[in-house]
Amino acid sequence: PVARAMLARLGRRPLLARALCSKAAPGPPVRLTKIVATIGPASEQAEPLQACVSAGVDVMRVNFSHATTEEFHLRRTNLRAAKGGEFVPVMLDTKGPEMRMGGLAVCKTGGRKAKIMLEAGKHVTLTTDPAYDGASDESMLFVGYPLLADKVVPGTTVLLDDGLIALRVVAVEPNRDVQCEILNSNLIGERKGVNLPGIITDLPALSEKDMEDIRFGIEHDIDAVAASFVRNAEGVRSIRAHIAQCHARYAPDPSSPPPLIISKIESTEALDNLEEIIAESDGLMVARGDLGVEVPIEEVVTWQKMMVSACAAAGKPVIVATQMLDSMQSNPRPTRAEVADVTNAVLEQADAVMLSGESANGKYPVESVAMQAAIIRHTEAWATRHPEQSHAGVLDTRRTGGAIVPLSAAHYPGSLRAAHLASSSGAAAILVAETGAGEVARAVSACKTNAPVLVFCPSLKVCRQLSLSRALHPILVPHSQAPPSAHQMAATARELGFLAPGVPYVTLEASGAATAITGGA
Repeated sequence: PVARAMLARLGRRPLLARALCSKAAPGPPVRLTKIVATIGPASEQAEPLQACVSAGVDVMRVNFSHATTEEFHLRRTNLRAAKGGEFVPVMLDTKGPEMRMGGLAVCKTGGRKAKIMLEAGKHVTLTTDPAYDGASDESMLFVGYPLLADKVVPGTTVLLDDGLIALRVVAVEPNRDVQCEILNSNLIGERKGVNLPGIITDLPALSEKDMEDIRFGIEHDIDAVAASFVRNAEGVRSIRAHIAQCHARYAPDPSSPPPLIISKIESTEALDNLEEIIAESDGLMVARGDLGVEVPIEEVVTWQKMMVSACAAAGKPVIVATQMLDSMQSNPRPTRAEVADVTNAVLEQADAVMLSGESANGKYPVESVAMQAAIIRHTEAWATRHPEQSHAGVLDTRRTGGAIVPLSAAHYPGSLRAAHLASSSGAAAILVAETGAGEVARAVSACKTNAPVLVFCPSLKVCRQLSLSRALHPILVPHSQAPPSAHQMAATARELGFLAPGVPYVTLEASGAATAITGGA
């Protein structure tokens, strides 16, 4: 009965069922690397969202830089109604305490999409006088950051609209206006982002909008918060305190785990404080958009590799994001460079790769998800056949000279033993009985095993949150039943197609005992 109940729940996930029955090249029977897809106007309706889930969405991201509460309700309702959508976690991405330009005068007559031309060689004044918010033009731009004049000096670089236009500070006037030279010509619209590369801005961890958005999200059962513009550990702690307060007061089930905090690394200050941010966070997002404005763009990929490696050492999940298949916003196929980008993130053993505009606003949202899934499946199968060519996993002693023990796995010895047993026996799967908030299962994931991990868990909330981590495939167990035994877990795994007769597998029971079964018993 336990096995049949688990199978019925997992059977509602068409992607997983299809993957288990596939005749693909040798390798893991399901994807290990997860897909985070931003759902927006192109994919929020029931039919395209169902297609996206079927194509491989593991996590739904809702970007509150743009989304309204009505759009959130539509997306969440359609996700939960989709076949397989019950287990997909919802991640709320905050707008963050960012600097932005104000409104343009031309937009009052020409509409919100009207633009002005800033010409190279000319000067423009940046002002914090709110009288210019809505009255800005080619000579005077409002910037919503009261400390601007205190933070810049002659020679400081100011970037507008993700670096579309660069300015150089010429002078800071007694009235606190900032005179700038325009370094390149381009059109720009209103309320675009403003960056001060390399400058500590002293912005708060959460804006008032962020605090209200998080409260709203917790009231409607979100599973994770992607926190924008995190700068240090204190910022993460303040976000966690706000989440705890809202969870206790507004969560549908306050006894369930609160939303995970995925800290987005987007500034040089965050890079300077990377270790402490990872320690305080539940996971990390390599947010390459704003990061590519803050640091020289040629450094973005090497910073990505350092962040993925640091998260692996800490045993925390990491998401690689931004422009992974960007050309698929308008084209049905990605560029070769984009395919290489996804491939390298998989070989780095990132927990997840993310789609932004491709799945939210593009012409081909479903195809983008399917393409990312196809790249992942091929890369993981290839890495299984050619381990000497892929990045060293935690248990790959041939290249490291010894096992690297992720911090989280060190706290749960059974998880480390299970991963070692799976590596040495060539196990087809690891079967985990999870009785807590997911710590043991995440510790197994942190060991970067090449075997899929079936996690038998009594909490739907924990099941959803575990879906963020590499290799984990949660199975909901009824609350009323005791944790499944090794025999019950194996019977379910066979029903689902993870275990063929006679293949080795590993079990990690609720007691913490890890056992390798080499005869398929």
